Amino acid sequence: MHGLSQLSTFGHQLDGTLQRYKALVYPQRYWDYRRWLQQQVGTEQLHQLAHNQPVVVFDFRDSRIDGPQGRRFYSLFIYFVRAGFYPVLRNNYLVLGNIQEKHKRYCLQENFSVLTHERDLPAGYVLVTDKWYSNLAERAGKIIHINYQPDYNTNDSCFPMPFPLFPPLYAAKEDLRLAYYREQDRQWKIFFGGDAEPGKYNKKSIREIYAKLSRTQILERLSQRLPNDFFWRLNNPEQLKQAEQSSYPGLIAMNTRHCKVASEEWLGTMARAHFFLACPGVRYPMSHNLIEAMAVGTIPITQYPELFFPALEHGKNCLVFSSPDELQIAVQQAMSMDNAQRAAMKQAAQTYYDQYLAPQACIKRLLEHRPKHISLRLLPFLKAGGGFA
Repeated sequence: MHGLSQLSTFGHQLDGTLQRYKALVYPQRYWDYRRWLQQQVGTEQLHQLAHNQPVVVFDFRDSRIDGPQGRRFYSLFIYFVRAGFYPVLRNNYLVLGNIQEKHKRYCLQENFSVLTHERDLPAGYVLVTDKWYSNLAERAGKIIHINYQPDYNTNDSCFPMPFPLFPPLYAAKEDLRLAYYREQDRQWKIFFGGDAEPGKYNKKSIREIYAKLSRTQILERLSQRLPNDFFWRLNNPEQLKQAEQSSYPGLIAMNTRHCKVASEEWLGTMARAHFFLACPGVRYPMSHNLIEAMAVGTIPITQYPELFFPALEHGKNCLVFSSPDELQIAVQQAMSMDNAQRAAMKQAAQTYYDQYLAPQACIKRLLEHRPKHISLRLLPFLKAGGGFA
């Protein structure tokens, strides 16, 4: 098992290296980048654009900052934007050559500058880098070094980066409408929404490294054990429309592989339920939809409260299970919970999001973590061999 894990990790790292350097063998891509660069706002106009905003400078070299389809790069970028910073990207073709692709392209919706002349930067900026040395560090007010290591411990001196919403939600500014969604009427007791392809969501890393039930195991268990009137599987848009017009006392499980929901409608769909069944992701437990649930005040039913920092608390801001039997107990508890306790847990869940997961709060806590030099653990939930950094 250990050998297979090492082989998988090596294969991923090799693929990441090839993806990073493939731009060097595609001249057309390079010239496309050069044309894009000429269209960007130069740092000579930075002072005018930033006005009185604080400035954050991103200076990266490692392709791991992109993560799956550019998600990590964009999430870090938009967290600082939401916190009121004006972003500046260090000109680096190997890092920015793919900025018009996948989730990374959402950066292009925001105002930013590309740094070509360091002398134009105002002193006292925040520098975010994954380099062991950056020549931009001398004039920075704070330096944040990206740390990709697994096996975070709360005694570590680094800051644990919270897991984000799905990037298209920030791009659609849906994260700015949470107050509206939190007041939405709740017509379903429990909801699960996500890809439910059995082969994809039943990896050994979930079951053996994290010791959690996989998404496939959870949904199969509940479909077999819950009465037919308390398990409703949605597999197409027509069934979703029917559910949206109904109240339901049990679990609605929506397979987004066959039942698509637009980004602008996703949080509203999530907010139809009192509880959200938080199933693990592909290679590690953390998944965007649990964060999205808490953001709109939908109480998570989860088996990985310890992967949040601080940990989620059973009966306060979530319901916790760790075995198939406990899963059924938690689901039954959610379906029978009285209004007062449910309202208290809803408030606690959304308060936790506001304090620890929202971009503005996260960046504030990050910058207060150390006087000047801060180590940012980008994937604090990751265990060695249980997914890729």
